[in-house]
Amino acid sequence: MGTVLICPLPGHLFSVPLPFTSKPYARRTEMEIALRDFLADYGQSLKQKVIEAFKPLYHPAVKDTWDNEAELKLDQLKRKLFPAQTDAVLSLAKGFFHAKKRGLILVAEMGSGKTAMAIAVAHLIPKHNYRVMVMCPPHLVRKWMREIEVVLPKCRVVNLNGKGLKDLEALRYAGKPTCPEFYVIGRERAKGHYSWKTSVLRHGHLNRILCPKCGKELDDVLKSKRPRCPGCDEPLYMADKDGIRRFAKAEYIKKYLHGRIDLFVLDEAHEEKSGVTAQGQAFANIACASKRTLALTGTLAGGYATNLFYIFWRLMPREIKAKRMNFRSPMGFAEQYGIIQRTYTETRDDEYTASSIGRSRGSRTIVMEKPGVSPLVLTDFLLEHAVFLRLSDVSNSLPSFNERIVEVAMTPFQEAAYKDFERELTSEVRRALAMQDRSLLGALVNSLLAYPDGARRGEIVFHPRTRKLVAEGPQVMEHILPKEDELLNIIAAELAEKRKCLICLEHTGTRDLIPDLQERLLEKGLKPLILRSDTVSTEKREEWMKSKLESGEYQVMITNPNLIKTGLDLLEFPTIIFFQTGYSIFTLRQASRRSWRIGQDQPVRVYYLFYAKTMQAVALSLIATKMETALAIEGDLSDRGLTALAEG
Repeated sequence: MGTVLICPLPGHLFSVPLPFTSKPYARRTEMEIALRDFLADYGQSLKQKVIEAFKPLYHPAVKDTWDNEAELKLDQLKRKLFPAQTDAVLSLAKGFFHAKKRGLILVAEMGSGKTAMAIAVAHLIPKHNYRVMVMCPPHLVRKWMREIEVVLPKCRVVNLNGKGLKDLEALRYAGKPTCPEFYVIGRERAKGHYSWKTSVLRHGHLNRILCPKCGKELDDVLKSKRPRCPGCDEPLYMADKDGIRRFAKAEYIKKYLHGRIDLFVLDEAHEEKSGVTAQGQAFANIACASKRTLALTGTLAGGYATNLFYIFWRLMPREIKAKRMNFRSPMGFAEQYGIIQRTYTETRDDEYTASSIGRSRGSRTIVMEKPGVSPLVLTDFLLEHAVFLRLSDVSNSLPSFNERIVEVAMTPFQEAAYKDFERELTSEVRRALAMQDRSLLGALVNSLLAYPDGARRGEIVFHPRTRKLVAEGPQVMEHILPKEDELLNIIAAELAEKRKCLICLEHTGTRDLIPDLQERLLEKGLKPLILRSDTVSTEKREEWMKSKLESGEYQVMITNPNLIKTGLDLLEFPTIIFFQTGYSIFTLRQASRRSWRIGQDQPVRVYYLFYAKTMQAVALSLIATKMETALAIEGDLSDRGLTALAEG
């Protein structure tokens, strides 16, 4: 049942839409009302109660002297902000410079101007000359540099994305800045480091591995990436002289530039959600060296509580520790703020045990995280550390955005082949699971997702360890499969309205479908623009696409959504068609918004195609559930478009 959450916590930056969950609200009269209808009836009353209970640090309608002075300073920018952007900037700046917060998050919908707002926050640093470090995806380095020079009246911008440490060494020995300085680095350059190898004593005669300092015998310790002796804490690793010789720039910044950076801006922060990765460590290193960190994202949550844990840990470790958690507590975080499913399995055997006579009983517990995030995430972490902004808040002249779910039926022969393949593969997976072998689960999902689209080629599944043939999906010799036919119909209708189409599909590698779609389009007289990961370097991708589209030669483009999910403004494509969808709602949300942004003058339509009664339908339903959770955190309780497929 839905609940209304109102928590009178002092000192918050702002208020967010409440309540959180999208489940039905039940009255004591046993009459049920949908939460959206409940908010429509009582939203204004709830809003007033929230305003009375919360004491915002910044209130747009009640500005103090600091707010007015900061707003005057924003007038110095060469590119003026929209009113909603100004409110977001003032909220963040006041959180940093008045409330002394060290880590804040700007969750702003794609196209709402996160880059300009981050630059504006830096402009409000309370001193004339300051240093800002920006870490972003590699293909956005030049875009960030251009944007900084366009927005700020006078500044120095340095590209740290080249090879070597020359620019960082110059910064290390430099004096105080004489003007605002911005240093922009791609995350791949930031994380690149020399490799490590284990360093232990191996006693050949006794066949033991020992600590070189205290002599303690080591067993499972060496399984970690950078092991340490449990007895004396001696590092059991060393630099690999045969590996790549380089020093991670993020490591250099942490070691030599600590306290020299006034603000660290992390772009696309949701991509740093992992724990023990080089990319996540680069984020942590630069954040440790900086006085303040501003994380930017358009998609904070991915549907699971653990997606948030390491971002919170690196931005607000004090709050995480206050909950008695540490770096190794992501599942503990999910226990408290997410949904955990435990499956208990009991087994019996007829073997005698040492302690009893008769049958012994064993049990096994499988712990799995499910989509869902508790509203307590808002009150415990986000209210005091985040500002949310939607694109509609920034501009009221945006065209409509419509998502259309297209269910496609398979041909009788295709459906029969799929069912036989599904039955055979599922049977083998169950047999493997009965023997505690889970290695076929990935093949079950991936093969059943892929087979309907690649039915002309068939699908063969081998056991990943034994290489034994497990199941085989036969070839379906049909020139045009139903989903391809539906795709062509959609494109024909959209082009008739003079609307260019962007086709997104996941299988562009091992099960490459681009040649198939390219052939179908060429048969219709359409030459598609193909963007692959190796078509052009990430740094030059934006310029390459611009030159190709300006030629007027292409009406349709095909690519993997991972290649266009960040930093690209694709206003030329008001129609986006997901021929396939993966499981990442980060990628799905980012890619689907590429053309819906300020400057778009046509309604934006996004199509999601899937085959009925297949794993594709199951996957899309899971994505919708994760999407519903992610949007709810941001205060959007929509039941339209893709979220209409959400379960529960």
